[in-house]
This record gives sequence, C-alpha cells and structure tokens, in this order.
Amino acid sequence: MDLKRISASTVALLVAALVVLATGVYTDNGGFRLAGILLLVTGILVALGQARDQDGPP
Repeated sequence: MDLKRISASTVALLVAALVVLATGVYTDNGGFRLAGILLLVTGILVALGQARDQDGPP
C-alpha cells in the first residue's frame, strides 16, 4: 500500500466530505450529515483503491 499513489482529486473529495459532514453536525441537519458520510465512505474506498493499485502510475 503506497499512499503516494492517492491523487489530489481524491484528497479534495475527502476534504469536501469532511466540510459537508461538519456543516451537518454543526447545524444539526440530517441531510448534510448523510451526504457527508456517503462522500467520506466513497472517498475512503477510492483512496484505498488507488493506494493498493499496482499497475497505475506512481
């Protein structure tokens, strides 16, 4: 697993997910919390896939 293979767009997706999740928690908005959690799970899965990819560019 090589964390250097994670692209900048995936890191941006994770940061955006954290911002949406924090907004939902701060404003007590269930929709924003759900959207943040879904984005976070998606971003983590993509990041893990990129980190484990052996054939992609470094």
